[in-house]
Amino acid sequence: MDGVAVAVSLIACLLVVGGLITGLVILQRRQERRRLASLQHWAFTNDWRLVPHPNVDWANRLPGRNRRGVTLALTGPLWGRRASVADYSYTESTSTSSPDGNGGTTHGTQTTTHSYTVLVVHLERPSPYLGIQPRGVLSKWGRALFGTGTALGHERFDKDFRVVGEPGASPYRLQPALLAAHVDGAAPPWTLVGTDLLTFRPGRLGDPASIPQLLGPLFRVADLLTGQVAIR
Repeated sequence: MDGVAVAVSLIACLLVVGGLITGLVILQRRQERRRLASLQHWAFTNDWRLVPHPNVDWANRLPGRNRRGVTLALTGPLWGRRASVADYSYTESTSTSSPDGNGGTTHGTQTTTHSYTVLVVHLERPSPYLGIQPRGVLSKWGRALFGTGTALGHERFDKDFRVVGEPGASPYRLQPALLAAHVDGAAPPWTLVGTDLLTFRPGRLGDPASIPQLLGPLFRVADLLTGQVAIR
């Protein structure tokens, strides 16, 4: 009788857990449908387009380099230029191990999905690969100890940032005002390939009303690169 009671209790627990998981999945799907409807409405009212799985080549400049990671993009006019905002993600797998209770070890795999919002301003003239990125710890040590790494003669900029790509081959020049904007925290890290000036931030795109605010700092970079101030 005790065995039957235990079995019944176990089945009841499994049903409850299964119901909770199903309810969570349904809730997440509803939230995603509401989010997509909100993005579509914003795109329609602002003369933008929502494109599922757009054909873009941004993956090499994003964490994880997932070629299929851009699942949707919104593109349209803003402040006299074209801009895009996109969802991007990649999944990272790590090996895990834990005691199995019998003196052995159980091995498994844990997966983590990382999500980002990609922000792009489309410039008029194409450029070879160019960008400004924050220095990592090793890069800072190398510069401090051995003087290695690109230096532009702007001490505060050179200490914390580095130039990537081919600045000499680009039609855009890294003006002192742009370097100062990075030092002052007014410009995000960015890369430019072709006409796509790109940056990204953690987390998926939420409220579409925040799109102009999210793009604002990258537009500042575009203004300082091109010498043409967008009307905002």
